[in-house]
Amino acid sequence: MILQTTARFSRTILFSVLVFSSLASSTNKKGIRNREPSWSPDGSQIAFVSNRDGNPEIYIMDADGSNQRNITNSPALDIGLAWAHNNKKLAFISNKEGKKDLYLISIENNKMTKLIDHGDLLTTPPAWSPDDSKIVFAAGSHRDADLYIVNVTSNEDVRLTNDDVLNAMPSWSPDGSKIAFMSKRSGNLDIYTIEPNGENLIRITTHDAEDGWPRWSPNGYQIAFFSFRDGNFEIYVMSADGKYKHNLTKKPGRDGAPSWSLDGKKILFHSNRHQDQEEIFVMDSDGSNTLRLTNGADAKNKQ
Repeated sequence: MILQTTARFSRTILFSVLVFSSLASSTNKKGIRNREPSWSPDGSQIAFVSNRDGNPEIYIMDADGSNQRNITNSPALDIGLAWAHNNKKLAFISNKEGKKDLYLISIENNKMTKLIDHGDLLTTPPAWSPDDSKIVFAAGSHRDADLYIVNVTSNEDVRLTNDDVLNAMPSWSPDGSKIAFMSKRSGNLDIYTIEPNGENLIRITTHDAEDGWPRWSPNGYQIAFFSFRDGNFEIYVMSADGKYKHNLTKKPGRDGAPSWSLDGKKILFHSNRHQDQEEIFVMDSDGSNTLRLTNGADAKNKQ
């Protein structure tokens, strides 16, 4: 029992380091990390986080991995991104004014605006409502964080959860009726769903291993997530009610941050499967035909 508890604690620490730590600031080839890919709603571009210029910043590339460019160009920590459904803006977390707050950036002209002055946001991605009127985000500490929903027009936020545990990584369902998120309320990191009004909390994963980063498929029938249940961080999919879980990656190395294409046929993710360097990959939604889209600071290197 002691050995099992110690092993679970060690995995939880590793999970926290993988999820919440900022990217390394080294600019040498080995230290560059490309991660947190997110497909644009129209499928033409991919936003991601990279530290290739010395600190974590937001980049955009074409869907095939070409034309990679820095859109934040800031000395601050810029991380935790989410596309608006109208394809015109990204929400992200930045400490450009000293505290971690929620910002918006225009894809057209790279203009940045602060949406809310909260000060203690986690560096995990927020999520837009389907009509782009609201954003759900996590704030607090890595041990005690809650979900909040902010109105993009009024900048007013309401608290969605109120627990003395970690609640993070929200993802809004395509029909707007539910928000999936990761929580440690059971004593283990599991995935839950909740309605935007705070009602009908449902736990949909119950495995002893850590599960996180839930992402709804475009049709709302499935959720992609990453899990340690096979002794390694892998990308899984399951039905929206938590049934029929399937490992898609089945590779050594840490795989995480799944993101669906608009047609639901492909999934982006990041992985350190090559020389312990985090890169961005894309695969078919059944786990086949995996392609590497980034290679350090190079524009493109598929393999």
